[in-house]
Amino acid sequence: MRYLSLLFISFFLSVFAYSQKLKTYEDSVKYDRKKVEFEKMFVQANLEKNRRNYDQALSMYYDCNKILGENNAVYYEIAQIYLSQGKFSDAEIAINKAIKLSKGSNREYKRFLDDLYIKMGKKR
Repeated sequence: MRYLSLLFISFFLSVFAYSQKLKTYEDSVKYDRKKVEFEKMFVQANLEKNRRNYDQALSMYYDCNKILGENNAVYYEIAQIYLSQGKFSDAEIAINKAIKLSKGSNREYKRFLDDLYIKMGKKR
């Protein structure tokens, strides 16, 4: 699962980089530094999540969003933590942000939301 997350993030970041309007070489270098900082933080947050250090992982995921802006993969990971803690409404908020940021194109996010609603006894 960790490798899948890393592949997803790498793909997302490469697509995201092409969509950015980098006007100068300095802008490009600055963006690349932020991207590397984001990737390091995201990997470390995943490690903390896997170690069940959820408070630390959540803090790091929110820091990821501060580095490059809000990110759908980050919110998906946040939703997973909240779900594992039984915080269903927080998980719902996070996964809905992930869906919105991905423009509804990620089926895994929608499946997660459907499963969450089943656990909550809600209908979509």
